[in-house]
Amino acid sequence: TQPGAIAAFRRLALTCRHFHCPSERLDDLTEATMVGDRQIIAVAGVGHLGRYICEELLAAPDFDVIVLSRQSTTTSWASKKGIPIHPTDYTPSSLLSILNQTNATTLISFINLTSPLYIQIHSALLSACRQSTHCKRLIPSEWIGDIESHPLKPSFYGTTREPFRQALRAQNTVTWTLFNNGWLADYFLTAPKTHMPPIPEEFPVDANGWRACVRGTGDEEQSWTCGRDVGRAVVELCRADEWVSLVWMTRERGWHGED
Repeated sequence: TQPGAIAAFRRLALTCRHFHCPSERLDDLTEATMVGDRQIIAVAGVGHLGRYICEELLAAPDFDVIVLSRQSTTTSWASKKGIPIHPTDYTPSSLLSILNQTNATTLISFINLTSPLYIQIHSALLSACRQSTHCKRLIPSEWIGDIESHPLKPSFYGTTREPFRQALRAQNTVTWTLFNNGWLADYFLTAPKTHMPPIPEEFPVDANGWRACVRGTGDEEQSWTCGRDVGRAVVELCRADEWVSLVWMTRERGWHGED
């Protein structure tokens, strides 16, 4: 066990235990809110991080949320939150019907696949947005670290994310952005306190097993951001009048080897 990693765990667990990490407004985004009715934000493949985004959008006065899913069940997390679930097979026609029926303005994906199926599904999302009446904004499923310096890491990004990024750049009908948030501070928390499941084989600290395995020297700088803060940042992004192609977010910075 690395003492520095455990110290970092204690510090971040204290900060995040109530999911109330202080949030900074994104400096590069306008604070203007679109005037009119509440915008409908469509979320595809909510997963775990997507729950924070849905909860923060629901808490905002200017948004409503719908969930796109292959499964429709009254016992799902979204149903318990009162979020409408729209079953889809993720074909362009199915998606287009939902987007036009709901008048969604933004589509956010959390469909995290390591196979070429990622390209197929996201191409369908893009096609539906391009043909839709109102949904002209898309956030594809990236939600990782420095894709500007390391666009092909992890390795499966080279065969999944990068081809779709090229498809995004090749069109000008739909506005899009790639969201970079780095490690989530939630991985320092025990299971009952976060929506994120533990990943002890990937993240250096296993909060549930009270173990740590720091790769490298421990002196490599890291950044951690609470999942709740990511949700709040996405709310601000949805409010922004203009988007850039890359959005970066970081909260806590440090080293696993520090005491």
